Amino acid sequence: MPYVIYGYIYLTTYYWITFKDNTNFNNLFIKSVAVSFILKTIFEVITYRFNINFQSNILKTFMFVFASACLGLIIGKITVHKYFNLLLHKMHIGRTTNTNIWDDVIRPYTWVRVFMKDGSSYLGQYRYGEPFKSEPIIVLATYQKLDKDTDVVIDNSKNINEFIMINTKDFDRIEITYQDLHKQSFVSKIQQYIRSILRIR
Repeated sequence: MPYVIYGYIYLTTYYWITFKDNTNFNNLFIKSVAVSFILKTIFEVITYRFNINFQSNILKTFMFVFASACLGLIIGKITVHKYFNLLLHKMHIGRTTNTNIWDDVIRPYTWVRVFMKDGSSYLGQYRYGEPFKSEPIIVLATYQKLDKDTDVVIDNSKNINEFIMINTKDFDRIEITYQDLHKQSFVSKIQQYIRSILRIR
């Protein structure tokens, strides 16, 4: 059991925090066995190195399960953070940790304008997106609907309790507007990244 449960807890937590798909049970089981072996070895080395003794095997297992969940949370938070992908970019590694391009270009509260195929458009703040989809359903807040002549048909720009769900397979194009934030040096961005990780937020 220890050679399955530690890895399963770690991977489940990691997949949950990174919004990754874990519906393939066979792959998850094999990965759990491999990760459990690594985690159990690390935990045993740490307990031996620091002479940590547990009153019972039940307590030991519980602490290892808790540590596995914490590691999955921490590693997941690191890999999905924008500064981690920025670090990869600075290292000239042409990959990101996101499986969906939407996660790379759009963040919550980013202003987007979705142009529908009928000529109308929606302007609002991106709040949520359907995971694991190439054409996800997205949710906009504080939005406006504009007609072909850019006249406002529906105005919920000041209503924070109104949301709209849009199926992106029905859209013609989408424009993204990033907030004009002050420029930061790469070092200051990494420092901010480390602070955000330590706060686990």
